[in-house]
Amino acid sequence: MNQPTTEETAPATSGRRAFLGRAAIGGIAAAAAMVPLVGAAAPASAAAKPAPPAPPAPHPNGHHRVFDVQDFGAKGNGTHDDTVAIQKAITAAQAAGGGTVYLPSGKYKTTSTLKITGANITVEGEGASSIIACAFAAGDILRIARTSPSAALVANGLFTDFAIISTVKKTSGAALAMDGVQDMRICNVHAVSRVYSDPNNLWDSFTFHDFTIVVMENCKIQAQNKGITCWGNQVGADIWITGGTLCSFTPIGVHVGGGVGGVYFDEFLCYLNGTNVLIDDTLAGSANRELIFNEAVFDGSYRHNVEIMQNGVYVLTFQNTWFGNSGFDQKAGHPEGCLIRVHPGGILHPSNVTVSGCKMFNAYGSGIFAESGAWTITGSDISLNGQGAAGGYGVILGAGASGTVISGNSMHTNGNYPSAKPVGVGIKIASGVNDYIVTSNSVIGNGTAGLVDEGGPSKIVDLNLGA
Repeated sequence: MNQPTTEETAPATSGRRAFLGRAAIGGIAAAAAMVPLVGAAAPASAAAKPAPPAPPAPHPNGHHRVFDVQDFGAKGNGTHDDTVAIQKAITAAQAAGGGTVYLPSGKYKTTSTLKITGANITVEGEGASSIIACAFAAGDILRIARTSPSAALVANGLFTDFAIISTVKKTSGAALAMDGVQDMRICNVHAVSRVYSDPNNLWDSFTFHDFTIVVMENCKIQAQNKGITCWGNQVGADIWITGGTLCSFTPIGVHVGGGVGGVYFDEFLCYLNGTNVLIDDTLAGSANRELIFNEAVFDGSYRHNVEIMQNGVYVLTFQNTWFGNSGFDQKAGHPEGCLIRVHPGGILHPSNVTVSGCKMFNAYGSGIFAESGAWTITGSDISLNGQGAAGGYGVILGAGASGTVISGNSMHTNGNYPSAKPVGVGIKIASGVNDYIVTSNSVIGNGTAGLVDEGGPSKIVDLNLGA
């Protein structure tokens, strides 16, 4: 079959006509470089997160060809094996130097991994009615990767308006995997199973390895194992998770596994996962550079909401972010079930961790349990935590968290709701913490004490209401 052009493949349905009309005027874009991130230095801890890169521009060759998978033999009826037809459409787009692989509304059964190795490729459907339906248990469903570690990165991709499900229980692989890519945008892609078929058939939803600039917007995520997994080469390995993206009902919502330059959570909802965000170095063997949480919601986790292991990250900022309901698996209380849990050696940069303007409540354990990092905690409401059997704290600093400033916060009713618990403290500074300021906080109504100060000698602790 000849490779179809936009004009040659105009379909009869109104949805497909509208799509091709947009493509003809360059409205669907998947190539040309996105705006690069300038420099690798970490931002100041209180700075706002960088804006996502601009959407990709039209292809530099001046036209954008459309490759409708149905013109290559795909049926989209849920029973016919459409793997070969979709791969032929991808291959034709790559041979043309770029183009859109178009998935009309339908359910496209696949029996092996779909592979993209070329630049300037868009995969676009008609929304959640365009479904790639995996029918094999092991391996990635859609994989975008270079052909070898020495090959050029696969660049300038756009993946938008389709769903990926599995009709069988997956044992490995991701719904969408990227390895060795740059300037990728994923918009309105649903990698979930509960809505479309049996609960949690997918193994992983999205994985990103060895990448430079990835933007996720308005994606829906749910899997048996992990929702989003990223690890990379640190400098330039930046990912934006934004625009109403939602991850739920997954053992680990987001795993930042080392070597990532920056992760920027903005307008992201992550709830009812085992651990909402796990930060460590277990996949790359090196720490992550920076994570910035801004206007995100982390609500409901069976363990911790955000957990940072040893050698986790250099710079960490939480701005105007909502944390709620952690540790409701065992309901044991502190030290389990914290909203933010930072282990010894988890924060590596000598500058401070910033928590500003956050709402943190209803943990069965503590609000913040930090055993590393120099923290600035200001303007936040950290209350109603310590609801588990052992109780808990609003904020507790361990010996590795010297150099901290806690000022202008409301920390009330910790360990005292819905009933008094064995431990209920607004702020605790443990022995071994030094060089800190705790001032102008409200610590009234906590179960056993407003403020417990065992640190020093270099400190200022003053003007705390209820201490």
